[in-house]
Amino acid sequence: MVNTNTSFARYIYWVNEDEFKQSKAALQQQGMRFRAAMMTPCEVLRAKDNVVLYASPSVWSRVCVRQGSWYRNSEKNGKTMLASNKKLPEEYNQYLDVQIKEIDFEPQSLPSNTELQNLVDNEAYQQQKPHDWENKTWMDSFMFKTLFSLTRFWGWGDNLKKYWLSHRANHANYLTRQYTTEIDGEAVPYSIADNAGICSSCVEFFNIVDQSSRKLVRACPGSVTFGGAKRKIYYDVKPITTFNY
Repeated sequence: MVNTNTSFARYIYWVNEDEFKQSKAALQQQGMRFRAAMMTPCEVLRAKDNVVLYASPSVWSRVCVRQGSWYRNSEKNGKTMLASNKKLPEEYNQYLDVQIKEIDFEPQSLPSNTELQNLVDNEAYQQQKPHDWENKTWMDSFMFKTLFSLTRFWGWGDNLKKYWLSHRANHANYLTRQYTTEIDGEAVPYSIADNAGICSSCVEFFNIVDQSSRKLVRACPGSVTFGGAKRKIYYDVKPITTFNY
């Protein structure tokens, strides 16, 4: 049994350049304020009150360049993402993509390293992963080690090599749907690692992969640090097709 927590909600909209300009002007006239994500797209999770946070296409190539390859390789490439803690007026329903809420869920167990490797080896992941996603460099290792150690997600002895398998397998599970839980009669895939072993949860939070599927998402350390997401919990990401206006 899983229960959605209604005290937290984010609504994610995707618009092209012209639609963004028009929407921003119209919503500002209605008293909404706009603020841009400056470093990472997950900053939009901090949307609250009458502030709409948005991530322009360029944000996906700033701090999280390699991780942003999922966005650049998707049909959302070139679009701007808007986030609000409440639904925008009805005329913007055509741009509404997903609803994000906290959910009371905890998997009974997480996959072993052998099972994680099976996810990574799966054809669905191998065919759909962006080319740049796995091209990690020494800079990735340095940045991860510095940020995640300072924020205490990783111990001082941890490194990217330790978590590289789960970083890849986590995305793979949303593509292969091997680890799921049943909600409302639907098999829903979920994050298959603790926060420390997850990278670029924005890919699932903002419905970049498997866009028609509901997802249970655990935040990566970056989403906690920059986006204010909570540790240890799961978020219920429901595409527009799975909930009513």
